[in-house]
Amino acid sequence: MKTVILGQGAIGTLLAARCEQLHLDYAVMGRQTRLHTLHFQPLTGAGQILSSPSISPAQLRGDELLLLPLKAYQLLPAIQSLKPFLHQQPLLLLHNGMGVLDEVQPLLAGHTVIQGITRLAVLKEGSQVRETGRGATDLAWVTGCNAQAKDVLNTLLSPCTWHADLLPAMWQKLAVNAVINPLTALYQIKNGELAAKAHRSAIHQLCKEIGQLMQTLKLPGAGNLEATVLQVIQATADNNSSMYQDLRLGQRTEIDYINGFVCKKAHELGLQVPHNEALWRQIKAQEQTTGS
Repeated sequence: MKTVILGQGAIGTLLAARCEQLHLDYAVMGRQTRLHTLHFQPLTGAGQILSSPSISPAQLRGDELLLLPLKAYQLLPAIQSLKPFLHQQPLLLLHNGMGVLDEVQPLLAGHTVIQGITRLAVLKEGSQVRETGRGATDLAWVTGCNAQAKDVLNTLLSPCTWHADLLPAMWQKLAVNAVINPLTALYQIKNGELAAKAHRSAIHQLCKEIGQLMQTLKLPGAGNLEATVLQVIQATADNNSSMYQDLRLGQRTEIDYINGFVCKKAHELGLQVPHNEALWRQIKAQEQTTGS
């Protein structure tokens, strides 16, 4: 089964590099026919020059596995653009935040859809792409099932875990991202710098609001959310969050699908989340300032 990776973003480049290393049949679908040549540096070992084979939407046959490792806000326009060329390919949606599936599912009726969240960490600066951390990937079938696709993903995304219900894992990651990403972006600091005493109150208040929301939704992990966030801060101390990187590069962030999603769900349930709302507004203001 041929694997087609949409885009040359940080995670997409990591997946292309893994396909090369594993000798998988793959191609990359870029915004332009000609792809950029990238230099990929894995966490350990020698770097490699990536000149990936390219594929256009019109060249899709219908039996590929499509990987969409995109920003949350990019998925809907990407699928709208691909829709005329889609046949029966299984698609993997791999993104931060929540709320995307509700946007794209009407376009994917009859398709096999997989949703995933990953703890892989990659930094892309121009043509230089560097793996900064390794972690597991969680996957679940949204609709349909495809044994070949599962085999490819088990190889490509190892270690990965398949879930009957991905929602608890998605909320766990969302909760962590809703604290670390916007705070590091706002103060332009590495993840580890959030361990300073000056940030402890903000972390506590954000975790309290998100924990109450998760409890109302009867989701696990709400009780020890703050401890989980602090563990992730320590484990990823040298990393720059994706939101910090986006603002630094003058790009749009995924704040609408992270803290914005928290606010939306809270309002639906009649809950107040003022600290998440304030942070959401602050990052949106920063987006305007940086021109994203």
